[in-house]
Amino acid sequence: MSKKVNVIVTQPPYGKEDAFSAVPLAASQVAAGNEASLIFVSGGVHSIVKGQKTGYGDLATWFKDVPSVEAEITKNIELVSFYALDRDMTKRNIADSEIISGIKKITLPELTDMILKADVNLVF
Repeated sequence: MSKKVNVIVTQPPYGKEDAFSAVPLAASQVAAGNEASLIFVSGGVHSIVKGQKTGYGDLATWFKDVPSVEAEITKNIELVSFYALDRDMTKRNIADSEIISGIKKITLPELTDMILKADVNLVF
């Protein structure tokens, strides 16, 4: 039986791998026959800004081929439904023109409905 799974990212993409790891986790749910949504809220909305540079920490890290969250999202945009909470984007001055194509904005009531209708909610 198929389940509805929400993966909710609350952490920004800098210094952590939560946002990067959440994308393949959501894709694995689709591969298992479930319906997956990945929702960026709070500081997690910074993950959906296109054109960001990856790498953090010491200088050696900057010269390595560190995959970006944007690349993971783009690779899985047809499999997983991606959303971002509009009020958190507004609070962080992220314009619609800055976000990765294919990500839908949702309101707080829509997020609440998604959480209540899901069988599983995973929060990063």
